[in-house]
Amino acid sequence: MAFIQQCCDTPPVQAEYTPIGQKFNLKDDLECYITGDKDSKAAIIYIYDIFCNHPNAYQGADILAKSGYRVIMPDFLRNDPVTEEMLGDGAAIMGYIKRKGTYDVLKPDFEAVKNYLTNSEKIDRIFLIGFCWGAKMVMNLSAHDSSYKGGALVHPSLLELSDFENAQAPMIILPSKDERDFTEDYKVLKSKSFGDLCYMQVYDDMIHGWCAARGEWADAHIASRANEAFRAVVQGFAKIQSSL
Repeated sequence: MAFIQQCCDTPPVQAEYTPIGQKFNLKDDLECYITGDKDSKAAIIYIYDIFCNHPNAYQGADILAKSGYRVIMPDFLRNDPVTEEMLGDGAAIMGYIKRKGTYDVLKPDFEAVKNYLTNSEKIDRIFLIGFCWGAKMVMNLSAHDSSYKGGALVHPSLLELSDFENAQAPMIILPSKDERDFTEDYKVLKSKSFGDLCYMQVYDDMIHGWCAARGEWADAHIASRANEAFRAVVQGFAKIQSSL
């Protein structure tokens, strides 16, 4: 299990964006950004990439919220992103993830977020979306908890075949040109009882991270492809909801 080279080498883009949601704290030290319709019964837990609360992450959460979802983006990595000095050093980045970003380390946070959505926000359908490292967390959550209705894996890193074997919900897979071939993994998903609800599209003209911190959304083509990916997620989640 390892990050792809482009993940370890490529810095985030410089971007500006003014979020339209609100921030609040869970568990004293877990800041969360929440956006979207307060009356929605469907929520998305938005798991950013290793550059944490980048402007593109806030904008991505707001884009999904405009489709009617309540979207929450917890600051799981505690505003302590991978630094540019760490880029190019895969061992350093993996060490960072083992300290701060494994399922076991973050399990109490995951439970707190789910409980908040269920009990305080009165949400009854929770979906997951993860970018790069976040996609691994989506698969870990699905493997451990069958209550999540579906997930989206956007330019995913760290995934192994076993993640797909253990998934308990439909998945939308949106790799860039830089990720490995997920054909066999996708076949595993398609063989499951919810296989018809899964979807995969390779964005072979986009780099790793184009929907997150490495997306140069000032470029009209990249922005268009990012919006296309977010639409694919919304459409996929809608199809899953219609089956419930």
